[in-house]
Amino acid sequence: MPIINIRFIKDVVATEEQKKELIEKMTDTFVGVLGDVVRPFTYCIIDEVPIGMWGIAGVPMPDLPYLVGDEFAEVREKSNQTMRDAIAQMAADAEKAEE
Repeated sequence: MPIINIRFIKDVVATEEQKKELIEKMTDTFVGVLGDVVRPFTYCIIDEVPIGMWGIAGVPMPDLPYLVGDEFAEVREKSNQTMRDAIAQMAADAEKAEE
């Protein structure tokens, strides 16, 4: 039995109408790929994580102002710089290996 699982934060992401639409459209998309034979066996489950039971970068949520504030922007930029440095190092290593 195919299972489509959607997970998001309760009362923050989707309305009841949007959840119904997600179930219908996700199932239709799945059936569109695999065929009508799977429709009667396709489960679409929405898991809603309660507010306060999730976090980002070690900060319990929902601290929505944190997500758009300077502190999280600095955390993201530090992570992005680390990734840019790693990519540059890999390129330099590859260049040396070609010599």
